Order: sequence, then structure tokens, then C-alpha cells
Amino acid sequence: MLAVIRFLRSNPSVRRILGLTFLIIGIIGSLFPIIPGWPGFLMAIIFLGRRDRLLRRLHLIARLVLRWLRKAPVPHVRGAGQWLSNQYVELRRAVVPHLIAFERHLDGPNPL
Repeated sequence: MLAVIRFLRSNPSVRRILGLTFLIIGIIGSLFPIIPGWPGFLMAIIFLGRRDRLLRRLHLIARLVLRWLRKAPVPHVRGAGQWLSNQYVELRRAVVPHLIAFERHLDGPNPL
């Protein structure tokens, strides 16, 4: 594990390629019900970092879509939007502290 972390610290282009690959896997997994999309998104966030411009824009788009769903004129869509928004908030509260801790471990000072 230490060798992998050392390799990823020294090769940011490999981290970017892996992050984009997992982002594509996450998007495909979100579109098709066979593959779950969240592991791909989680790995993409880990490899790219929370401050990546592409991830921040995708996050903004997702929040705008959730807001649109919550304010939809159709009651069923509005209910689904409210449920999805609640799920998003719960997942974000559960995952973000762990992502921050792992990111600090991966990008932190090199004691190796």
C-alpha cells in the first residue's frame, strides 16, 4: 500500500488518468442499472481530488438538477426530487469526512 501511495504521489498524470477512467465508469454505472455508479464516483473523487475543476462543475450540475426536480410541476417528480435530495445530503454527510481524511493521507507530507 505504501508503494502505491508513493507511486501516486510522484505521478500526478497517472492519478488524473485513473480519476477520469473511474469518472467514466461512474457515469456509465449511473445510466445502466447493472453496474452501480457510486463506487466509480468515489474512486474518481479520491484520485482527482475534491478541488478538481471538472468534478466541481459536475457537482454543480447535479445540484441544479436536484433543485429542478424538487420544483417540478408534476407531483411525482417533485416527490422523487425531494427524496433524491435527502439521499444526497445524507450520503454527502457520511462520505465527505472520510474523503478529506484519505486525501490528506494521500497528499500529505511524505514521511515514507
